Amino acid sequence: MYRLIATDLDGTLLDPDRNISKANAESIKKAMSRGMHFVIATGRPIEGILHIAGQLDLVRPGQYAIGFNGAVVYELNPLRQICSCSITGAQVKEMAVMAEKLKVNYHAFSTTRGLLASKPNQWTDVEMTLNKIGCTWIDFSTIPDDEEFQKFMFCGSAEEVQGIMDDVAVYRNDFTVTRSAFCFLEVLNKQANKGNGLKLLCETIGIDKSETVSFGDELNDISMIEYAGLGVAMANAVPEVKKAADLITESNTEDGLAKVLDRIIAVQS
Repeated sequence: MYRLIATDLDGTLLDPDRNISKANAESIKKAMSRGMHFVIATGRPIEGILHIAGQLDLVRPGQYAIGFNGAVVYELNPLRQICSCSITGAQVKEMAVMAEKLKVNYHAFSTTRGLLASKPNQWTDVEMTLNKIGCTWIDFSTIPDDEEFQKFMFCGSAEEVQGIMDDVAVYRNDFTVTRSAFCFLEVLNKQANKGNGLKLLCETIGIDKSETVSFGDELNDISMIEYAGLGVAMANAVPEVKKAADLITESNTEDGLAKVLDRIIAVQS
């Protein structure tokens, strides 16, 4: 019996235009009407989660979300953090120096100040547009060492991000390093990943991992694909996600999430 469904957004629940299809929306509402929790698990901040959750009528008591790739777990109504983990301003400043050395753009999410960037650039514009948020432009050398951050992001074209993977690998021993989109390479607290966020949520609300299903398509989804009782990769997923999954469904343009969810609902009805 599955009681909790967790899904990534871009490339999984959302179509290429970042819309929710009618089939996906209807299947999610059916699942919720049968008492299932539906959890958005994403790299986005809460602002980028709430406008999607609102479309699905998820902003209600007993519904949850995983943000910042597992750095924060939220209850949606009343809106509150269930758990969180962060990196320090001192660490962010060091990463900014690395980004400057590598000649790529960067930005970071402060727990108190929101999105911060050193200068306007097209990739921070993507972040702002995607999540419907603003940005504060600052000199990163002025960040207090003890300021808390959810994550730091190296940004660039697909080729630029691929080109810095080996350089940024030096952070893997002490941090979670994950590629969340073609233009973003993220560095987070070592404990921050979608799988751990899902685990903490399940422990908090009393759901066994065997009762969970997760859907994803990108590298940052692998940990929750592996944690869930049933891990589902989209047909459009990267090879590493497909390898980790128990099942591969149709793509995000073919209502792959709805097709699996409908089968689960039919079996459990």
